Amino acid sequence: MNRSICNTDTTRQTWCRLDNSDDDDGAASHICFDYESVPVTRKHKIGVPEGQPEILKETITIDYGYIRPDGYLKKAMLINGTYPGPLIRAYWGQTIQLKVINRLGVDGSGIRNGTSIHPHGFRLWNRAGEDGVPGVTQCPIPPGSSFTYTWEVNQYGTTWYHSHLSLQYPNGIVAPMILEGPKSANYDIDVGAILLTDWYHDNPFAIYQDELRMAQVPNSTLINGKGKFDCSLIKTTDLDPERCKEGSYWEHNFVTGKWHLLRFVNTATASTFRVSIDQHDMIIITVDFTSVRPSIPLKYIEIAVGQRYEVLVYGNYSAADGDFWLRSEPMNCNQGHVKNHINPSNVAKGIIRYGGGRGKDPTSISHIPKDFPHDCKDVETENIVPVFSRGSGAFDFKNLYNTSEKLQVSLVPNNNTNAAKLELGTQMPLRGPESGPLPEFKGNLWQILGVPMEVNWSSPAMLLYSGKAKPSDFPAKYAVLEETLGPRGSMRNIHGHDFVVLAQGPGNFDEKNMEKFVYNPVRRDVATMPANGYLIISFPVDNPGIWLLHCHLAWHASQGLALMILEKTVGYKPPVLNWGQEMRPMASLTGNCERWINYTLTPPYPDKMDDSGV
Repeated sequence: MNRSICNTDTTRQTWCRLDNSDDDDGAASHICFDYESVPVTRKHKIGVPEGQPEILKETITIDYGYIRPDGYLKKAMLINGTYPGPLIRAYWGQTIQLKVINRLGVDGSGIRNGTSIHPHGFRLWNRAGEDGVPGVTQCPIPPGSSFTYTWEVNQYGTTWYHSHLSLQYPNGIVAPMILEGPKSANYDIDVGAILLTDWYHDNPFAIYQDELRMAQVPNSTLINGKGKFDCSLIKTTDLDPERCKEGSYWEHNFVTGKWHLLRFVNTATASTFRVSIDQHDMIIITVDFTSVRPSIPLKYIEIAVGQRYEVLVYGNYSAADGDFWLRSEPMNCNQGHVKNHINPSNVAKGIIRYGGGRGKDPTSISHIPKDFPHDCKDVETENIVPVFSRGSGAFDFKNLYNTSEKLQVSLVPNNNTNAAKLELGTQMPLRGPESGPLPEFKGNLWQILGVPMEVNWSSPAMLLYSGKAKPSDFPAKYAVLEETLGPRGSMRNIHGHDFVVLAQGPGNFDEKNMEKFVYNPVRRDVATMPANGYLIISFPVDNPGIWLLHCHLAWHASQGLALMILEKTVGYKPPVLNWGQEMRPMASLTGNCERWINYTLTPPYPDKMDDSGV
């Protein structure tokens, strides 16, 4: 197949190989190929378009800057001075090398801060050291220093990269990433990544202590870093008029008679969004990194924090029909917000235009009733069926449930206990000897297995591994049941894995009613945990390392709603005993930690950690 393009608008299901083979016997150039089978991927040499490098080298700089995405001026943490940060576009089969330069506070423009970058949803087989989670896989990158990540692109779809240090991503360290590959349906025009987020005018670090006592309401919501905040809502007379000006809407021109690919990414702090385009239907073709059979036409989709949906929308109007609103409405289920917790004039909107921008706002009316429920739930599973069925379609649900971990999640007053862990065939100390109790404050923490998470940035778990391993006696597929005790829903994200969703819903899970077999359940890396409900997920134990399982509501993760998964497979050796050729060399991990520790011991001393650290 011609490698110059890999596919066309009428052959989106195919892809190319580096060996220029024209045969299709291995299905390695088709969407039905199992992209998660890394040895097979390498065997078939999944390729990139001709002229593209096998190693994509990118450099970003993280620093403070002033922005007004919704019209209100605020200081934020930025990637290359922009919000959102720059798009990284790579191809299935490439390797990304990302050099991260930390300039936070180096020039005196703000508080000095460490940082990190995490590639959301990447499987990172045998490369746990590239995951970018301070206190788990690395020390933070100290100010004035840099760190280079290496990520193999063994998946394809749309995602984002962001800081995984405390509340830095709600403060601006967020950017889109597109991994080009095959699709389950044809389209004509790629609109690109569309980032949806809630937005706080105050520094998230400053309002965290208030969040511990009561859910904090965002000031506005944004689409691709744009929105319009109503300055009249500010209840003060001494506000500098330059502080708040009129914002702007994100816009895109549709072409009549063409199919458009829209890549939605929820990068919010705490909001699930209901997304719709007035008088247009959406067809889902990708869920997170999983290609699915084209869904039935949908009037809207709900997107939880961290989730991604690639959808197709047909341009069925012309310039004479006018323009249409793209709506991103926050739901009221995650943070205990009241209905319409954001002023209706500030609910995120974008504009879909036909025939070029005319500068006027659309007059279209939403096709969703005003009294439509504001509950948070994932798209119905019958609408998101994976193209590639993993495991021949059969799960012994009862046996999997009875042999797996049961996790109870609760919101309780801080009790200064140690971090939670979930062991899959290994044992290790989770906290360094210098790690003290959780900070003292009045407020609530989230707990899993009765304890909240806390990491030690100076002693990441990757470097604390004791080297003592239990026999690998756990099943090849492992299930986790979580039950939430409380009125707030949340999201579950596991690093280094996709998982299948076996069951989720409100109320108590009754194993008497569980299904014996589940055929081709949806695979994803973020799923919604209903308030006062349950979630059962299963994932393959095939990726040695230390991985984070956490709520992707940033407030909840900071309040301790996370744990480490310690995963061992046959032949796995801990880093202190040599991780092998596939692993990051220990020198780069320890070298970064040495620089970080030296930074923490040098005046002016950094602020002490007052949350979970992740």
